[in-house]
Amino acid sequence: MERPMKLLLTGGTGFLGEYLLAELLDRGHCVWAMYRNEMRMLDTIRFLGSLGLPRSADSLRWFKGEMLDADEQWDKWCRDYPGLEEVDTVLHSAAATRLHMDELGEPLRTNLGSAKVLKRLVESKPMQVHLISTAYVCGMVQGQRVMEVNHPKGDFVNVYEESKWEAEQLWMGQATLLRPSIIVGHSETARCTSFTGWYILVQAAQLMDRLLKDCSDEYRYNLGLNIPANPKATSNIVTVDYVAKAVVRIIEDPANHNKIFHLTHPDPPTHEWTLDLISRRFRLGGLTFSGAGTPFTQPRNTIERMVWRQMQTILFHFANDPLFDRTEVDKALPNFVVPPITEDLVHRLIDHAIEMDWGQ
Repeated sequence: MERPMKLLLTGGTGFLGEYLLAELLDRGHCVWAMYRNEMRMLDTIRFLGSLGLPRSADSLRWFKGEMLDADEQWDKWCRDYPGLEEVDTVLHSAAATRLHMDELGEPLRTNLGSAKVLKRLVESKPMQVHLISTAYVCGMVQGQRVMEVNHPKGDFVNVYEESKWEAEQLWMGQATLLRPSIIVGHSETARCTSFTGWYILVQAAQLMDRLLKDCSDEYRYNLGLNIPANPKATSNIVTVDYVAKAVVRIIEDPANHNKIFHLTHPDPPTHEWTLDLISRRFRLGGLTFSGAGTPFTQPRNTIERMVWRQMQTILFHFANDPLFDRTEVDKALPNFVVPPITEDLVHRLIDHAIEMDWGQ
């Protein structure tokens, strides 16, 4: 690291954002953290306090703002918050994580809209820009290696991935694109505040367990439902602490700026391994993989119709199967260990999610 960054962090009260903020402070950077919600900010302050952060009064400064107004409000913010004008770096982590478009146009409104606003802001106030994207901007891919490059527009599994691809196109070659895969809780504490992505799969399995509570074990373990996916394909999940540490170390080195990095797991669990663990955890059986493209088992009775609705959620998780190249990230972070996905870790992740009632 040449010198501490004077950095604007968006999304600092979000799940990944909190860990990015903690890592930036721990590494000695000066951070201006944008927030919209007072309660979320206070929760983040408590989280940082539990880690003994920040260590100096000048290392973290908060300011209230909306990223979609940044280009129009920047001069006012600089007047209201002395020192903000010295920021020379932006780490844009704020995002809407909805998988389907709502009546307000989310997540496209926030994810693409904020990228456009940031573009206009940087035209008048030059800054080095780093964007948190997703590895799944590659779209639907079956068993092929996905490189750390700009991808042509593909068939996306959901509108969130498409919105991130659209945002990337605005900044290609002019910002560092940081592409994590599916982010789960902390590798040691299992702490998580956003139970989306991989957690939807586990929550669906728990609901299946509840739906079958009055059924005999003979029925529970012989559901006879086929999942049209490849059992040897993988679920690329990474822990939030790995992503935060990798992001900060990458952007600290100017040699990495304006490149693309896959923050993915080099040894992700297979669908077969994941389904076996979850089936044992929730006392389910007769769920088998029949191969990609095979017909989906149709429900035969009321119980199976309820189970089938949950199976559609589970199928959604198993639908995509890219293999992520990590050449650039391994070059930037040689010997940087990615926490392994073990049975013990998965059980701790599930325990924490249930304890938190899935964030409800």
